[in-house]
Amino acid sequence: MKISKILIAALILICAIGIVSAAELPNLQVPDTFKDLGGGSYSNEADNIEIDIFNDTDLKSYFTNDTATKLTVTPGKINNTYTYTDGTNKQFGVSELVKINGEQYVIQFWADDDSSNTSLDRFYDSLEQVNKLNNITPEDASTL
Repeated sequence: MKISKILIAALILICAIGIVSAAELPNLQVPDTFKDLGGGSYSNEADNIEIDIFNDTDLKSYFTNDTATKLTVTPGKINNTYTYTDGTNKQFGVSELVKINGEQYVIQFWADDDSSNTSLDRFYDSLEQVNKLNNITPEDASTL
């Protein structure tokens, strides 16, 4: 009887570990100018650029215009990248869909609307550096 309880407890523990590890976001290699904030977020205070990684169940929403949430998305200057403005959160930036270890993620490079010294070119420079460091390329978001 005790052995069966131990086996059941071990099985529950293994399942719990599997669920937690599946929810973890990958650690990106980022340029030295970025600080790892944990949870898939990085910050470059000098250039006022933030990076966030998402793996929500609805990744398509990051690439779809939505007047209710004041999200405007347009094709970016690099193939399969998108510029966006987020009126609700008062942000602007660049998004891309990537595949890391067989899983799809959205990576956003962004700043607050009041960041007058941050340009889209800086976002694209950071995006290209991150993609090169991690050997990833933007994927076509229309496949979502």
